[in-house]
Amino acid sequence: MNYRHGDLALIAIKELPQGLTETKSKVIMIGSGGNDHTFDKGRLYLTIVNQFTIGYFEAVEGTKLFHIEHGEGSKKIKEALIQKGIYEVRKQQEDTHEGMRPVID
Repeated sequence: MNYRHGDLALIAIKELPQGLTETKSKVIMIGSGGNDHTFDKGRLYLTIVNQFTIGYFEAVEGTKLFHIEHGEGSKKIKEALIQKGIYEVRKQQEDTHEGMRPVID
C-alpha cells in the first residue's frame, strides 16, 4: 500500500537498501507550509537518493503519521495510521506545463 500525506509520499518497497543509518529524529519531512510530518513508531533513514526520494521508512504495527492538515481526528494535530511495512520516502512532485515541480500543499 502507498500513502500520500500532503506533499509527502510513502511508496511500499520489498526491502531496505544496504548501508543505511537510522535517523533519531521523528520528523520525516518539513512540509511546504512549514509544518512537520512526524511519526510515533518505526525507523526512519534519511538519505538523498535523487530529487524525489529523500529516504526510507520502516513502519511497525500501529505506526501513525502526524500533521496539522492531513489525517483523521478533531485535535490540532491529525493522525494517519500506516500499515506495517517498508517504504521509500518521497517529496511529492507534479507534472505541469513548465515541467516537474514539488507539490505545494
